[in-house]
Amino acid sequence: MKNLFASVSIALSVIPTQIPADPPFPVAATISGIAGVRDGDGILFGDAEIRLQGIAAPEDNPNNREPGGRAATDALERLVKGMPVTCYLDGTTARKRPVGVCVLDGEDLGAWMVRNGFARDCPSYSGGRYAEDERMARRDGMDLSERYALPTYC
Repeated sequence: MKNLFASVSIALSVIPTQIPADPPFPVAATISGIAGVRDGDGILFGDAEIRLQGIAAPEDNPNNREPGGRAATDALERLVKGMPVTCYLDGTTARKRPVGVCVLDGEDLGAWMVRNGFARDCPSYSGGRYAEDERMARRDGMDLSERYALPTYC
């Protein structure tokens, strides 16, 4: 695990940032750079993918395209394309991908995705951190739960 974090950190151009005043977990590593997108809950730094902690977005891959998956991927891509993103890794992995909270200009990307109806709060991993964002999405007519049930792991 530490080797993966070290190799990813070395491969990126590091942009100095500050850790949020109240991170939701102890930070194991920080990765910053110009980000790309794999899907609605996956940020790319070159070939290294970071799984956004605490959210679930509909799948968007050729073998499994769920309703809302393409829209989630497109939304996250429009948000981060060519922009410096910082990810605070929690030291865990999901399917061999480091997991963390990623921010752009101080905005938690997971919260943005949930609040705008492209992902859902995954309470088993977020501890309910995005529950209010999901309520706001529902209130504003962007209720993803109508077409995307939470995965069983949430």
